[in-house]
Amino acid sequence: MNVELITIGNEVLSGRTLDTNFAQIARALEEVNVTVAWHATVGDTLERIGEAIRHALSRADAVVVTGGLGPTPDDVTRKAVAAVLGRKLQLNEQVLESIRERARRQGRTLPASVESQALLPTGAHVLPNPVGTAPGLLLMHHDTPVFLMPGVPQEMEAILRESVVPWLRDRAGQRVATVTLRTSGVSESALQEKIGGLATHWPGATLAYLPSYFGVDLRVTAAGADAVTVERLAERARAELLDRVEAVVYAEGGRTMEDVVGEALVARGLTIAVAESCTGGLLAKRLTDTPGSSRYVERGYVTYSNAAKIELLGVSEADLERYGAVSAEVATQMARGAAERARAGVGVGVTGIAGPDGGTEAKPVGTVFIGVSDSAGVAVRRVALFGTRATIRERAAQTALDVVRRRILGLPLETKLD
Repeated sequence: MNVELITIGNEVLSGRTLDTNFAQIARALEEVNVTVAWHATVGDTLERIGEAIRHALSRADAVVVTGGLGPTPDDVTRKAVAAVLGRKLQLNEQVLESIRERARRQGRTLPASVESQALLPTGAHVLPNPVGTAPGLLLMHHDTPVFLMPGVPQEMEAILRESVVPWLRDRAGQRVATVTLRTSGVSESALQEKIGGLATHWPGATLAYLPSYFGVDLRVTAAGADAVTVERLAERARAELLDRVEAVVYAEGGRTMEDVVGEALVARGLTIAVAESCTGGLLAKRLTDTPGSSRYVERGYVTYSNAAKIELLGVSEADLERYGAVSAEVATQMARGAAERARAGVGVGVTGIAGPDGGTEAKPVGTVFIGVSDSAGVAVRRVALFGTRATIRERAAQTALDVVRRRILGLPLETKLD
């Protein structure tokens, strides 16, 4: 099944809003082996929306549209779709009452314009929106389904997961199983070299390499008519991949590095304190993004200046002058100082050069030192990262989490494929 996604909104075309909806929808459809063959982004005009939908209907097996279902004058998706499909807009009393009931529960008085969201093309099937007022819609044009979803990300995601994905998965006529192995500290090319042509021996399954700031995910998608056969193939692929790259796999599925670190800390009854320079609080943010992190996150220090490192963490002024703020010696003292002053079982110190300036021949931009202190002492790792200032900071935080994970689990701090 080939699907076309249409994103609607002037704010997306202007660059003011990132099109995260497209990425979310594409990932969700990939998981059920539905192919996104085309993607279009159009502005909030009847003519352009209508043209995009007509074009999609001429080539796609299904059309998924997001955006333009709100109550403001530029929300014209319903009107454009009705015109293309030759439908009238009619007031749906059930949707109208649902909108009013939601407002009553929240103690709000809705403007009359909100009720325009109950004007639906004739023959539209309502897809419930559990977190907003504008419902999703499904319209059949001959044999081609056209899905309409709001552009608000949390509303779109709820309708996508509860209505759109199940409908398309069932119509695709295949059973699908996916396996995701998450790796850190190794390049896509190194993984490809290690894995080689392994995937060619999995009939009915594909292997995708999905690089990001945080590492490379390996995603296996197995599809077929028989659920048992598909599950067995996916498990076989998982086992064979782990046999080759387990040394750099930190999690499976959607689990994040901070989730894994948190679980390891809780399992050992440890707390953690972080001291950050170049990451400026990103490491603490990542750790506290996980619900329940108050069980193990004790505190964080953002010690950007040398004075802050001295005053808050007890870093030696003489060592700062001798070795520089970006050094193994300072990372060691930052980690130890964070652990001691917070009375935490684990302390982390991160110091580096995020750029774009400040690098030297001995310590170029992207040089980062990560220290980890625990009851066994302090270990330090030096890494050379690349990218923009923002990506270096993100990669430094991810690498620091991986260093903590490895230290807690008793693994080598260096990331290497066997």
